[in-house]
Amino acid sequence: MRPRAKFWLEAEDGRYLMGPRTHRLLRAIEATGSLKAAARSAGFSYRAAWSRVREVEAALGFPLVASRSGGERGGGSRLTPEGRAFLEAYERFLAEAERGLARAFQRAFGGEE
Repeated sequence: MRPRAKFWLEAEDGRYLMGPRTHRLLRAIEATGSLKAAARSAGFSYRAAWSRVREVEAALGFPLVASRSGGERGGGSRLTPEGRAFLEAYERFLAEAERGLARAFQRAFGGEE
């Protein structure tokens, strides 16, 4: 038996901001350098991925993704420095939350640590 939890962030007004799927999308943008490829791997349509990114950016007040159009060298997307810092902060939060959950589970079901 093990605990499972899903964590997400909400804006102050209660709107959904960030969760596992958006996290996968941003990680995939970082890995692939392409919103199109990232959307596909995270289970979004291209349009839905752009919409999701723009919603989060609007709520946060800073850009997460910088894109350049195609052309001779091709286009691409990458996380902005602020986007990368936000993603890393979210991942630190998840890691800490999961450690806390594991400790609470251990105390409740497996004795004190």
